Amino acid sequence: MTSGLASLLFILAAPPEAAPTDSPEETPTAPVPTDTSPVSDPNAVKEAPAVPEREGYVDGELPTTSPPGSRRGEKREGEVWRPITAPTYEIKQPVPSDDAIVQQSNPELAETLATKKKPKSYESPQRFAIEVKFGPFLPDIDRNYSGAGLGPYASVYGVTNDRGEATGQPKKAFYGGVAFEYQIVNLAGPLGVGFQWSLFRDKAQALLAKPPADETMSVRSAADKTRFAVMPIAVQVVYRFELLADRFRVPLVPYAKFGLNYSFWWSKDGSGNISTIKDEAGNVTDKARGGAWGFQSNLGGMLRLDFLERGTARNLDRATGINHTYLFGEWQFSRVNNFGRKNSINLGDSTWLVGLAVEF
Repeated sequence: MTSGLASLLFILAAPPEAAPTDSPEETPTAPVPTDTSPVSDPNAVKEAPAVPEREGYVDGELPTTSPPGSRRGEKREGEVWRPITAPTYEIKQPVPSDDAIVQQSNPELAETLATKKKPKSYESPQRFAIEVKFGPFLPDIDRNYSGAGLGPYASVYGVTNDRGEATGQPKKAFYGGVAFEYQIVNLAGPLGVGFQWSLFRDKAQALLAKPPADETMSVRSAADKTRFAVMPIAVQVVYRFELLADRFRVPLVPYAKFGLNYSFWWSKDGSGNISTIKDEAGNVTDKARGGAWGFQSNLGGMLRLDFLERGTARNLDRATGINHTYLFGEWQFSRVNNFGRKNSINLGDSTWLVGLAVEF
């Protein structure tokens, strides 16, 4: 009984045999682990691993010891890191020696360093001057006339009445000129030689050869005119006192001119031809043209315009070589009568002129 009960317990405890199959024996696989954590987002930005060299720096801040062009907070192999320091100017530039200055042909700099004077401002060489002037003018042709009534010139070009008869002296007309000057030496101002060309013209209705007996009719031709012109040419010695303007910036420059004058003159008819004198046979005996010698002097004062804008004046000098510009007024006196020769025409006058001038 006891042995039978033990045999039954052994059978119940043994595992059942596996059922046979036709397929070959397979190797058992490992069980798949089950992940119980939540699924992560594939688009999420993963945090970069920590870099030991960046410890202590805030993201985006450049380390003060990083050389230009290096990566932030990361020292590459072979790099030498040095702190960036501002340049120092403890060593001053030595003053050049006199020999070095002479070798560079700069005597003004040598004089400035030797005397410790303020360096002079740049000025181009000054050798020439040009003037443009104008004003009233009337040649004193009737100066030596001593007959009755008005002189020959006033009878033609003088003030007239309704009939055309001259009743007063002629009025002064426009007179313009150009002067050129070559400055030779500076003696507290330039001393040089000047040349002046100028022109004066006057016109009037021509007088009739036979005035009409009727006092209501004009004594002048309505279709014919006469023109008179004087062209003075002067060569003068010129001096301008510019010391005060150059050294103390006083913008006033007085000057004086004196020299010879030769004046051409001519008279033309209404056709533009030189007027002539004919005899009874119609032959030309003389022509209305000629010239006379004399002297001329000019005294005046100039206002130097540099004081209005000195910077612009210096730039003009550097760009064009014009040293100074002026407004001026002058008194011109000329006596042109072939030095007092008898029966000579007189073409001089005393008048005031104004104009513009430049020195270069």
